[in-house]
Amino acid sequence: MLILRLSFLQVSYAFTQPETKDILRLKYGSAAQHQLDLFLPATYTKNTAVIILLHGGAWMMGGNEYTDKTAKDLRNRGFIVANVDYRYVSENVNGQDLLSDIDHALAFIQRKSLEYHFRSKGYHLAGISAGAHLALLYGYTSSKNIRSITALCPPVRLDDPETMKALQKNNLVKNVELLAGAKYISNEKINVKFTEVSPYTYIKAIPTLLFHGDKDELVPDNQSKFLFKLLKEKKFAAKFVPMLGKGHDCGMNQPDSEKIVLDEIERWVKKFN
Repeated sequence: MLILRLSFLQVSYAFTQPETKDILRLKYGSAAQHQLDLFLPATYTKNTAVIILLHGGAWMMGGNEYTDKTAKDLRNRGFIVANVDYRYVSENVNGQDLLSDIDHALAFIQRKSLEYHFRSKGYHLAGISAGAHLALLYGYTSSKNIRSITALCPPVRLDDPETMKALQKNNLVKNVELLAGAKYISNEKINVKFTEVSPYTYIKAIPTLLFHGDKDELVPDNQSKFLFKLLKEKKFAAKFVPMLGKGHDCGMNQPDSEKIVLDEIERWVKKFN
């Protein structure tokens, strides 16, 4: 009976602080962009879900300021959120390097879990645009225990001629070339390296929540539809939420549609935590 009581106390113990806490610009590596912001709710336990949030920016711009509001909104719904920045692709930095950044960030967060008394494994990944691509690619290829992935407007099929045409129209081919570490030549067979940075290649049984605006002119919504179809064919847990009338912001810049996204994420993360 004593053992049972002690176990119950350990599981139900809540860490409480006077208010929510923002721990900003934590360095997880040596590069300038190797930094993250950690957002803690006022009360949490070892069972509280931890969300790793990855910003967009076509792999070549922006930072975690892009996802600052979303990180705080999710924290205010009771989650622990790490809003992670990562390097830009360049002639010297490719997709594998970005995955390495995410891996180092997760290892850093695991170490910080001891200091701030939250869970040390079983995290959830979320991202928008390029960050959604990286969340999917990292989640499907990592050996880490990832509980779920949420992807907003993700590019998932970078070895597809139609996808490359859409990217070409928006002057994003160079970005993907740097990501893949290979050249894209129109009307020629696409280099296998573009397949290697395409998340659909590696799908596995990680619950995956997809959002996509049906008016997205940067990343067509057939990307999410294609991935969702593959996941369902494998009978993996997946959900696709079409954001009708929304573009590449996936409705996150309008309060009504932003709430729809946040509500869905909250339900999904809690379901698979």
